[in-house]
Amino acid sequence: MLRLLKSIKTALVILFLSITVFVAGSIYIPRNLRLFSDINDIPLFRWLSLNYSSIGKTFWIYLAIFLMALLSLNMIFCLIDDILKRLSPGTIVQRLSPHLIHLSVLIVLFGHLMSGLMGFKKDIPVKAGEEFAIESLRIRIDSVEFVEVKGEDQPRWRIGLSIFDRDKIKRAVAEPARPVFNRYGIYAKSAEPDGRVVIGLVDDPGAFWEVVGAVVFVAGSAGLFSTRFRKGM
Repeated sequence: MLRLLKSIKTALVILFLSITVFVAGSIYIPRNLRLFSDINDIPLFRWLSLNYSSIGKTFWIYLAIFLMALLSLNMIFCLIDDILKRLSPGTIVQRLSPHLIHLSVLIVLFGHLMSGLMGFKKDIPVKAGEEFAIESLRIRIDSVEFVEVKGEDQPRWRIGLSIFDRDKIKRAVAEPARPVFNRYGIYAKSAEPDGRVVIGLVDDPGAFWEVVGAVVFVAGSAGLFSTRFRKGM
C-alpha cells in the first residue's frame, strides 16, 4: 500500500481520472444551470449539503474531492520519500525546488478546503440610510453616489459606509472591485440611482493559504530555474 501511495504512476492515474471527472462536470453544469447557478456564491461544502438531494447530478464533485485527497496523499508520500533518500547538503536547492512546487499545490488545495469548510458568503439588499447586522458587526449605508471615471463607459458607484464593530466606528467607501475589509470583505456589488444597493459579505479563511501557496510556488520555480541555468553554463 505504501509503495502504491508513493508511486509516480499512481499520480498519473489519479490525474487521468481527475480530468475525466472534470470533463463530466463540464457536461453536467450547462445541462443543469438552475442547480449550479449559485455554486460560486456559497462555500462548497455548504452548497453540497443544501443540494444533497441532487446527488445524481453532483456526484462528480464528491469524486473530484476524493481524487484531490488521494493526489495530496501521493504528493506528501513522494515528497517525504525523495527527501529521505536523496537529500544531501550539496543538492538541497536542486532536490527541494520541485518539491516546493508540489508543496505549493498542497497548500493551495488546503486553502480551498478551508474556504469550502468555513467560508461565508452572503449578498444583502439594502437602501441608503438603512443598516444591517452580521454577528457583532453593524453596517450602515450612508450614501450612494455615481461618478464618471475617465476610460469607463458607465458611471461608477461609490457607497459610503459606517462600520460599527463593538465600540469602534470605521467610515469607508466601497466601489466595484475595491472592497472594504473589516473582519469580512465588504463588496459593493450593485447600486441603483434610488439608493438601493447590494452589499456582498465574504469571509474567505483559505485566501491566506492560497497566497502562501503562490509564494512557495514562485520560490520553487526560482530554485528550479537557477539549477537548470547553472547546468546550462
